Amino acid sequence: MTIEKRVKLHNNIYYVVLDVEYKKKDSKVCLCLSNRKEDYYDGGDLTNLIEKIEQDYTSEKAQKYQKDIGFLQDAFYIYDRIPFLSGIKDIYQKETETLPYSQGYISKKELDDLIEQNNIQMSNHKNFKLYDKQTWVS
Repeated sequence: MTIEKRVKLHNNIYYVVLDVEYKKKDSKVCLCLSNRKEDYYDGGDLTNLIEKIEQDYTSEKAQKYQKDIGFLQDAFYIYDRIPFLSGIKDIYQKETETLPYSQGYISKKELDDLIEQNNIQMSNHKNFKLYDKQTWVS
């Protein structure tokens, strides 16, 4: 199953895509992040994280990752703060239309490949926990 949550960085709208699954834990069924050792998932905690990401965002912070392509700047900025995402959708909508004008998608694998190929410095997420704000990147 996938969940998509909106992230708005200035005038740009993105959706983070998360792979989740239902698991039985302590004899009750819980929604968890897929394919992660730290599989805790809570929509409220994710909403709080996204609000922090939106509030802390500046173009200068995003340019630290990539200087030439705005979409990649923002994608790396989001990925560095939501390391458990499966991908990021880029949605462009004209003000005069109700449906999206265009959509793009970049997967976690594509982001990881670009990070490796271009020696992009990302934060250490070894201790990241969605439920612990102290582990979130500012």
